[in-house]
Amino acid sequence: MRLTDRQHATLTAAVRRHFGLQARLWLFGSRVDDGARGGDFDVMVQADAADAALIYGAKLALLADLHATPEFDGERIDVVLWCPRLDPVLRPVQRAALAHGLELVSR
Repeated sequence: MRLTDRQHATLTAAVRRHFGLQARLWLFGSRVDDGARGGDFDVMVQADAADAALIYGAKLALLADLHATPEFDGERIDVVLWCPRLDPVLRPVQRAALAHGLELVSR
């Protein structure tokens, strides 16, 4: 996994701050491949909330928070949301994150 300890800690803390302690987090895409180079940070956050406005506001706040840190300054970060209470059917990108990603935060 190509994620430093500081990036891991920063990402984990930010997800918990914006989505709560029940949120789960996966890293997927090229950053889970130790042999790859470069690439953006693809993460998926599972949240239990049923309020779409709240969830998307938290996503924007998470991205702003991460980009304000030295660990993620200038990095490309893609955040996929998985909210089973809002949309119980998994989309292909969510299935890929679950199948090939690494869970960084679990309940």
